[in-house]
Amino acid sequence: MRLAATGLTLAISTGPLAACADRPAGVSAVPITPAASYSEQTDAIFRYHSVRLRLSLAVPGPEWTINDRVRSKLVAIHAPTSSRITVAVLRTDDLVGRHECETRARAAGLTTAANLRVIDDEVAVTQGSFDTRIAVGLEPRRDEHAPLVGHVLAFGGFLRKCYVFDYSTEVPHDEEEPVLSSRLAFARTRILNGLELDAVAGVSEPPAGTAKR
Repeated sequence: MRLAATGLTLAISTGPLAACADRPAGVSAVPITPAASYSEQTDAIFRYHSVRLRLSLAVPGPEWTINDRVRSKLVAIHAPTSSRITVAVLRTDDLVGRHECETRARAAGLTTAANLRVIDDEVAVTQGSFDTRIAVGLEPRRDEHAPLVGHVLAFGGFLRKCYVFDYSTEVPHDEEEPVLSSRLAFARTRILNGLELDAVAGVSEPPAGTAKR
């Protein structure tokens, strides 16, 4: 798989993608419905502002179902691409950085991504001041027929505040590997980079938020 985007070019292999070339003569390929990808057009970006979490989330298009009433997190789901985004903001009693925030996020069940085959792992300063770990990886597959599932994760900490970002998406077949790659690159460079925290503040109760193009 190759993730090609600004500042992110990776090459990995997820399995025997050349299997089709070894198909016996006379055996027809099973028709595969192409997996959907995201638009690269700027005007396709839809921005949702959560008053409760004091953040803005950028997603590719308005077809996302957003739940902004789940404790300290916001969940966005895009059924056509089997994609899900979880964003959470946590207040802490102690000073925190990326390590402490990742530990807290996993303990709170804010991400289920575990034992990923990490294909990109970096430390960066995000949101102007947050010490952040950003990782791109693939879930282990049960077998060669299981879907390919990828994640873009971010755990950031500053003073007594954490933010957590978990984007996941899947495709049903190895042949759709380029689509998975494209989605992960888009999530890393456009969705995560488009996330904006309003201020270093706590989490309030609903009203949930507003949406605008």
